Amino acid sequence: MINTSDAIRTAHIDGCVILSDDDLHRLQQTLLHMLDDIQEVMTENNIRFSLGGGSVLGAFRHKGFIPWDDDIDINIQRSEFMKFLPKFEEKFGDKYWIHIPGKTPGYALLFPQIRLKGTSVRTRDDFNNDESGACIDFFYIENTPDNPLSRFIHYIGCQYWGFAVSCRKFWRDRSSLTAFARNTGNRALQKTVRLKTFIGWMYALRSLDKMTAKADRWNGRCKDETSSFVTVPTGRKHFRGELRKRDVLLPGASLQFEGRSIPCPGNVGEYLSQLYGDYTSIPEEGRREKHIYFEPFSI
Repeated sequence: MINTSDAIRTAHIDGCVILSDDDLHRLQQTLLHMLDDIQEVMTENNIRFSLGGGSVLGAFRHKGFIPWDDDIDINIQRSEFMKFLPKFEEKFGDKYWIHIPGKTPGYALLFPQIRLKGTSVRTRDDFNNDESGACIDFFYIENTPDNPLSRFIHYIGCQYWGFAVSCRKFWRDRSSLTAFARNTGNRALQKTVRLKTFIGWMYALRSLDKMTAKADRWNGRCKDETSSFVTVPTGRKHFRGELRKRDVLLPGASLQFEGRSIPCPGNVGEYLSQLYGDYTSIPEEGRREKHIYFEPFSI
Protein backbone atom coordinates (compact mmCIF):
# COMPACT_ATOMS: atom_id res chain seq x y z
CA MET A 1 0.00 0.00 0.00
CA ILE A 2 1.48 3.37 -1.07
CA ASN A 3 0.90 5.63 1.91
CA THR A 4 1.26 9.41 1.67
CA SER A 5 -0.06 10.19 5.16
CA ASP A 6 3.26 10.19 7.06
CA ALA A 7 4.96 12.48 4.53
CA ILE A 8 2.03 14.89 4.43
CA ARG A 9 1.86 15.11 8.24
CA THR A 10 5.38 16.56 8.36
CA ALA A 11 5.12 18.84 5.33
CA HIS A 12 4.58 22.58 5.74
CA ILE A 13 4.19 25.06 2.91
CA ASP A 14 2.93 28.60 2.43
CA GLY A 15 -0.82 28.58 2.99
CA CYS A 16 -0.70 25.92 5.67
CA VAL A 17 -2.06 26.92 9.07
CA ILE A 18 0.37 26.66 11.97
CA LEU A 19 -1.76 26.33 15.09
CA SER A 20 -0.80 28.56 18.00
CA ASP A 21 -1.21 27.22 21.52
CA ASP A 22 -4.48 29.17 21.75
CA ASP A 23 -5.69 27.74 18.43
CA LEU A 24 -4.89 24.21 19.58
CA HIS A 25 -6.66 24.72 22.89
CA ARG A 26 -9.77 26.11 21.19
CA LEU A 27 -9.81 23.21 18.73
CA GLN A 28 -9.45 20.68 21.54
CA GLN A 29 -12.28 22.29 23.50
CA THR A 30 -14.49 22.27 20.40
CA LEU A 31 -13.78 18.58 19.87
CA LEU A 32 -14.65 17.86 23.50
CA HIS A 33 -18.03 19.54 23.11
CA MET A 34 -18.61 17.43 20.01
CA LEU A 35 -17.61 14.30 21.93
CA ASP A 36 -20.10 15.22 24.66
CA ASP A 37 -22.92 15.36 22.08
CA ILE A 38 -21.87 12.03 20.60
CA GLN A 39 -21.61 10.31 23.97
CA GLU A 40 -24.97 11.72 25.02
CA VAL A 41 -26.68 9.97 22.10
CA MET A 42 -24.66 6.78 22.62
CA THR A 43 -25.61 6.62 26.30
CA GLU A 44 -29.28 7.44 25.75
CA ASN A 45 -29.61 4.60 23.25
CA ASN A 46 -27.28 1.99 24.83
CA ILE A 47 -24.92 2.05 21.87
CA ARG A 48 -21.39 0.72 22.33
CA PHE A 49 -18.37 2.68 21.16
CA SER A 50 -14.82 3.39 22.28
CA LEU A 51 -12.04 5.87 21.78
CA GLY A 52 -9.59 4.86 19.08
CA GLY A 53 -6.01 5.44 18.00
CA GLY A 54 -4.19 8.38 19.57
CA SER A 55 -7.21 9.24 21.68
CA VAL A 56 -6.77 5.92 23.56
CA LEU A 57 -3.08 6.70 23.95
CA GLY A 58 -3.96 10.12 25.32
CA ALA A 59 -6.46 8.65 27.79
CA PHE A 60 -3.93 6.08 28.99
CA ARG A 61 -0.86 8.31 29.17
CA HIS A 62 -2.28 11.79 29.84
CA LYS A 63 -5.87 11.22 31.01
CA GLY A 64 -6.96 13.33 28.06
CA PHE A 65 -5.50 14.74 24.89
CA ILE A 66 -1.91 14.05 24.05
CA PRO A 67 -0.72 17.65 24.69
CA TRP A 68 -0.03 18.37 21.00
CA ASP A 69 -2.92 16.30 19.60
CA ASP A 70 -5.60 17.96 17.49
CA ASP A 71 -8.21 15.27 16.88
CA ILE A 72 -10.45 12.64 18.48
CA ASP A 73 -10.97 9.19 16.97
CA ILE A 74 -13.81 6.80 17.74
CA ASN A 75 -13.98 3.05 17.04
CA ILE A 76 -17.43 1.53 16.64
CA GLN A 77 -18.92 -1.64 15.21
CA ARG A 78 -20.66 -0.98 11.92
CA SER A 79 -23.93 -2.38 13.29
CA GLU A 80 -23.74 -0.04 16.30
CA PHE A 81 -23.03 2.97 14.09
CA MET A 82 -26.15 2.20 12.06
CA LYS A 83 -28.16 2.39 15.29
CA PHE A 84 -26.42 5.61 16.28
CA LEU A 85 -26.77 7.49 12.99
CA PRO A 86 -30.55 8.11 12.88
CA LYS A 87 -30.65 8.99 16.58
CA PHE A 88 -27.83 11.50 16.18
CA GLU A 89 -29.35 13.00 13.03
CA GLU A 90 -32.67 13.41 14.82
CA LYS A 91 -31.13 15.18 17.80
CA PHE A 92 -28.23 17.12 16.29
CA GLY A 93 -28.77 17.14 12.52
CA ASP A 94 -29.07 20.93 12.46
CA LYS A 95 -25.74 21.34 14.27
CA TYR A 96 -23.49 18.95 12.33
CA TRP A 97 -22.62 17.76 8.87
CA ILE A 98 -22.56 13.97 8.77
CA HIS A 99 -20.48 12.34 6.03
CA ILE A 100 -21.02 8.65 5.30
CA PRO A 101 -18.96 6.52 2.88
CA GLY A 102 -21.00 5.52 -0.15
CA LYS A 103 -23.89 7.77 0.90
CA THR A 104 -22.62 11.36 0.93
CA PRO A 105 -22.03 12.62 -2.65
CA GLY A 106 -18.41 13.54 -3.33
CA TYR A 107 -17.24 12.07 -0.02
CA ALA A 108 -14.36 9.76 -0.95
CA LEU A 109 -13.21 8.55 2.48
CA LEU A 110 -14.04 5.10 3.82
CA PHE A 111 -14.87 6.11 7.38
CA PRO A 112 -17.69 8.36 8.63
CA GLN A 113 -17.07 11.86 9.89
CA ILE A 114 -19.13 14.23 12.00
CA ARG A 115 -18.22 17.88 11.34
CA LEU A 116 -19.35 20.96 13.20
CA LYS A 117 -21.23 23.56 11.18
CA GLY A 118 -20.02 27.14 11.49
CA THR A 119 -16.35 26.12 11.71
CA SER A 120 -13.64 25.57 9.12
CA VAL A 121 -10.86 23.03 9.74
CA ARG A 122 -9.57 21.99 6.31
CA THR A 123 -7.13 19.13 5.70
CA ARG A 124 -5.72 17.80 2.42
CA ASP A 125 -8.86 15.64 2.16
CA ASP A 126 -11.00 18.78 1.94
CA PHE A 127 -9.79 20.35 -1.29
CA ASN A 128 -13.20 19.52 -2.81
CA ASN A 129 -15.27 19.68 0.37
CA ASP A 130 -17.39 22.69 1.28
CA GLU A 131 -18.48 21.09 4.58
CA SER A 132 -15.07 21.11 6.24
CA GLY A 133 -15.85 21.88 9.87
CA ALA A 134 -14.10 20.63 12.98
CA CYS A 135 -14.19 16.87 12.72
CA ILE A 136 -14.44 13.64 14.70
CA ASP A 137 -13.62 10.48 12.73
CA PHE A 138 -15.44 7.18 13.24
CA PHE A 139 -13.65 3.96 12.32
CA TYR A 140 -15.75 0.87 11.72
CA ILE A 141 -14.79 -2.25 13.66
CA GLU A 142 -15.48 -4.88 11.02
CA ASN A 143 -16.16 -8.58 11.48
CA THR A 144 -13.85 -10.84 9.50
CA PRO A 145 -14.19 -14.59 8.87
CA ASP A 146 -12.58 -17.15 11.17
CA ASN A 147 -11.70 -19.29 8.15
CA PRO A 148 -8.15 -18.22 7.12
CA LEU A 149 -8.85 -18.43 3.37
CA SER A 150 -12.06 -16.41 3.63
CA ARG A 151 -10.28 -13.88 5.83
CA PHE A 152 -7.47 -13.60 3.26
CA ILE A 153 -10.00 -12.93 0.50
CA HIS A 154 -11.61 -10.27 2.72
CA TYR A 155 -8.16 -8.73 3.26
CA ILE A 156 -7.31 -8.66 -0.47
CA GLY A 157 -10.62 -7.03 -1.36
CA CYS A 158 -10.32 -4.38 1.35
CA GLN A 159 -6.76 -3.54 0.30
CA TYR A 160 -7.59 -3.39 -3.39
CA TRP A 161 -10.70 -1.25 -3.11
CA GLY A 162 -9.22 1.02 -0.45
CA PHE A 163 -6.21 1.72 -2.66
CA ALA A 164 -8.31 2.14 -5.79
CA VAL A 165 -10.55 4.73 -4.10
CA SER A 166 -7.52 6.60 -2.74
CA CYS A 167 -5.93 6.78 -6.20
CA ARG A 168 -9.20 7.79 -7.87
CA LYS A 169 -9.52 10.58 -5.29
CA PHE A 170 -5.95 11.68 -6.09
CA TRP A 171 -6.97 11.96 -9.74
CA ARG A 172 -10.00 14.08 -8.83
CA ASP A 173 -7.90 16.34 -6.56
CA ARG A 174 -4.78 16.20 -8.73
CA SER A 175 -4.29 19.94 -9.20
CA SER A 176 -4.32 20.76 -5.50
CA LEU A 177 -2.35 17.68 -4.43
CA THR A 178 0.29 18.09 -7.13
CA ALA A 179 0.82 21.75 -6.22
CA PHE A 180 1.00 20.86 -2.54
CA ALA A 181 3.57 18.11 -3.09
CA ARG A 182 5.67 20.33 -5.36
CA ASN A 183 5.73 23.17 -2.85
CA THR A 184 6.97 20.89 -0.07
CA GLY A 185 10.16 20.17 -1.98
CA ASN A 186 9.84 16.53 -0.87
CA ARG A 187 10.85 14.48 -3.93
CA ALA A 188 9.60 11.19 -2.50
CA LEU A 189 6.19 12.72 -1.83
CA GLN A 190 6.06 14.26 -5.31
CA LYS A 191 6.87 10.87 -6.86
CA THR A 192 4.19 9.13 -4.82
CA VAL A 193 1.57 11.73 -5.70
CA ARG A 194 2.42 11.38 -9.40
CA LEU A 195 2.17 7.59 -9.19
CA LYS A 196 -1.15 7.57 -7.32
CA THR A 197 -2.53 10.21 -9.67
CA PHE A 198 -1.51 8.10 -12.68
CA ILE A 199 -3.17 5.01 -11.22
CA GLY A 200 -6.23 7.13 -10.47
CA TRP A 201 -6.31 8.26 -14.11
CA MET A 202 -6.82 4.61 -15.10
CA TYR A 203 -10.06 4.69 -13.08
CA ALA A 204 -11.07 8.14 -14.34
CA LEU A 205 -14.12 6.90 -16.23
CA ARG A 206 -15.50 5.23 -13.12
CA SER A 207 -17.70 7.12 -10.66
CA LEU A 208 -15.77 7.92 -7.49
CA ASP A 209 -18.99 7.73 -5.46
CA LYS A 210 -19.75 4.25 -6.80
CA MET A 211 -16.19 3.10 -6.13
CA THR A 212 -16.42 4.42 -2.56
CA ALA A 213 -19.71 2.56 -2.05
CA LYS A 214 -18.16 -0.64 -3.43
CA ALA A 215 -15.15 -0.35 -1.12
CA ASP A 216 -17.38 0.32 1.86
CA ARG A 217 -19.51 -2.74 1.08
CA TRP A 218 -16.39 -4.85 0.81
CA ASN A 219 -15.08 -3.65 4.17
CA GLY A 220 -18.38 -4.64 5.79
CA ARG A 221 -18.97 -7.87 3.87
CA CYS A 222 -18.62 -10.23 6.88
CA LYS A 223 -21.85 -10.21 8.89
CA ASP A 224 -20.76 -12.74 11.53
CA GLU A 225 -21.07 -10.82 14.81
CA THR A 226 -19.54 -13.77 16.70
CA SER A 227 -16.33 -14.11 14.66
CA SER A 228 -13.19 -14.51 16.74
CA PHE A 229 -11.35 -11.76 14.88
CA VAL A 230 -12.26 -8.19 13.99
CA THR A 231 -10.33 -5.50 12.17
CA VAL A 232 -10.34 -1.80 11.28
CA PRO A 233 -9.40 -1.83 7.58
CA THR A 234 -9.53 1.97 7.39
CA GLY A 235 -7.20 2.40 10.38
CA ARG A 236 -3.62 3.65 10.27
CA LYS A 237 -2.21 0.11 9.83
CA HIS A 238 -4.93 -1.17 7.50
CA PHE A 239 -6.49 -4.62 7.57
CA ARG A 240 -3.66 -6.87 8.79
CA GLY A 241 -2.08 -4.34 11.11
CA GLU A 242 -5.46 -3.71 12.77
CA LEU A 243 -6.52 -7.39 13.02
CA ARG A 244 -7.23 -8.38 16.62
CA LYS A 245 -9.17 -10.80 18.75
CA ARG A 246 -12.70 -9.49 19.29
CA ASP A 247 -12.28 -8.96 23.04
CA VAL A 248 -9.14 -6.85 22.50
CA LEU A 249 -10.81 -4.28 20.25
CA LEU A 250 -14.43 -4.15 21.33
CA PRO A 251 -15.31 -1.61 24.05
CA GLY A 252 -14.23 -2.51 27.56
CA ALA A 253 -13.50 -0.51 30.69
CA SER A 254 -13.64 3.28 30.58
CA LEU A 255 -10.67 5.61 31.05
CA GLN A 256 -10.58 9.26 32.01
CA PHE A 257 -10.41 11.70 29.12
CA GLU A 258 -10.36 15.39 30.05
CA GLY A 259 -12.56 14.75 33.07
CA ARG A 260 -14.92 12.45 31.21
CA SER A 261 -15.26 8.68 31.57
CA ILE A 262 -15.06 7.29 28.02
CA PRO A 263 -15.04 3.62 26.94
CA CYS A 264 -11.78 2.29 25.52
CA PRO A 265 -10.78 -0.99 23.81
CA GLY A 266 -11.11 -4.13 25.92
CA ASN A 267 -7.35 -4.66 26.17
CA VAL A 268 -5.79 -1.21 26.07
CA GLY A 269 -2.20 -2.44 26.49
CA GLU A 270 -2.36 -4.91 23.61
CA TYR A 271 -4.23 -2.42 21.44
CA LEU A 272 -1.68 0.36 21.95
CA SER A 273 1.31 -1.96 21.66
CA GLN A 274 0.12 -3.20 18.27
CA LEU A 275 -0.40 0.35 17.02
CA TYR A 276 2.56 2.20 18.53
CA GLY A 277 5.09 -0.28 19.90
CA ASP A 278 6.57 1.36 23.02
CA TYR A 279 3.52 3.50 23.77
CA THR A 280 4.68 4.61 27.23
CA SER A 281 7.55 6.77 25.92
CA ILE A 282 7.05 10.41 24.86
CA PRO A 283 8.29 10.81 21.26
CA GLU A 284 10.84 13.45 20.33
CA GLU A 285 9.28 16.68 19.11
CA GLY A 286 10.12 16.02 15.46
CA ARG A 287 8.27 12.70 15.54
CA ARG A 288 5.03 13.99 17.03
CA GLU A 289 2.05 13.57 14.73
CA LYS A 290 0.10 16.67 13.76
CA HIS A 291 -2.35 17.39 10.98
CA ILE A 292 -1.75 19.87 8.20
CA TYR A 293 -4.51 22.48 7.94
CA PHE A 294 -5.29 24.95 5.18
CA GLU A 295 -6.99 28.33 5.06
CA PRO A 296 -9.60 29.28 5.93
CA PHE A 297 -9.25 28.08 9.53
CA SER A 298 -11.84 29.17 12.06
CA ILE A 299 -13.26 27.76 15.30
